Amino acid sequence: MQALGGTSPVLYQSGKYRFARRRKSCVKPFRNALHQFAYQTVRWVGWAREYYDKKRSQGKSHHEAVRALANIWVRIIFAIWKTNKPYNERGFLAARAKHTQAA
Repeated sequence: MQALGGTSPVLYQSGKYRFARRRKSCVKPFRNALHQFAYQTVRWVGWAREYYDKKRSQGKSHHEAVRALANIWVRIIFAIWKTNKPYNERGFLAARAKHTQAA
């Protein structure tokens, strides 16, 4: 789903250089919808704003930070689809905290 939505990075490497860039082969309207959705959540969802600000402080551009956030939302949407349960922000934050402590 991440490749279909264009949120997963593509690795380019040759010789001594190696970098990631955005995926070009994807469903463009889906990628655009994910980008807009992720950008709007920066305004209204607290953890999304924190994640966006963290990515920006790491030196990522606005679009790279929004794409990274969209990638998280794709994982959340996929989990909702697979489990057939509604989105629970408290559950997501608890799982994220547990995962962060384990790492």
